[in-house]
Amino acid sequence: MLFGISTACFYPEIYTEDTLKIIKDIGFELCEVFFESASEMAGVHLKSIKENMLDCGLKINTIHPFPSPFEPYLFDKYERRRLEMEEKFRLACNAARELGAKYYVFHGERNTKQEKDAKWTAKVMDYLCKVASEYNIALAWENVSWCMGSDPKFVEEVIGFMKEDVYFALDFKQAIRSGRKIVDYLNIYKDRVVNVHVSDSNDKCDCLLPGYGKYDIKSAIHEVLKLNKDCQFIIEVYRDNFGGINDIVKSYDYMINLGV
Repeated sequence: MLFGISTACFYPEIYTEDTLKIIKDIGFELCEVFFESASEMAGVHLKSIKENMLDCGLKINTIHPFPSPFEPYLFDKYERRRLEMEEKFRLACNAARELGAKYYVFHGERNTKQEKDAKWTAKVMDYLCKVASEYNIALAWENVSWCMGSDPKFVEEVIGFMKEDVYFALDFKQAIRSGRKIVDYLNIYKDRVVNVHVSDSNDKCDCLLPGYGKYDIKSAIHEVLKLNKDCQFIIEVYRDNFGGINDIVKSYDYMINLGV
């Protein structure tokens, strides 16, 4: 099992580049870099992230920019705005290439009350896939509860119209927040699921570190591995979902002892 953690777990207390040594010291060899600001996707901050990645010997397969300021507008039918947002999209793709990543974890359109237009979404997704490929990056569309990707039927309709290959990132907590089971997504994603955001949950909280709830993580991982044995599994929770570093250490031990 390819198993790692997202730098997002340490937001907002620790700068992204400084999380990498902590991640390595816990024992991780793989991480997902979540860019918490546009400035981290270029210049001195990206340089620091890359240098620390190399110094720590960490592998980065996926990046995840903070998407809400620009990704929804990549689908805007007002061309000037859409082109402005494409500049930020390209910035993220280039940053991914600099770190040697394979995939850009993508939220995409917000889930609004407006009628969903699968053909338009497919057209834009095809274009974005082509742009990403210029940087040797592929998109991994995530099932975020407040985005269009939360609806498996809509995702299925979109990919039915698409000409390019899009991949998928499955998030346990987002599936819960959408009122869906993970198989609802996996039945659509099939072998194109390449990234999983792992979290635990219980009756009181839908986002806990693995091993701190009662979610059947082992069975969920098995379901994914049936489709893609090379899929990576990344712990992603929020800073207020755990007490301190020792909790992550315990969660790391829980994951490596799952026997999958």
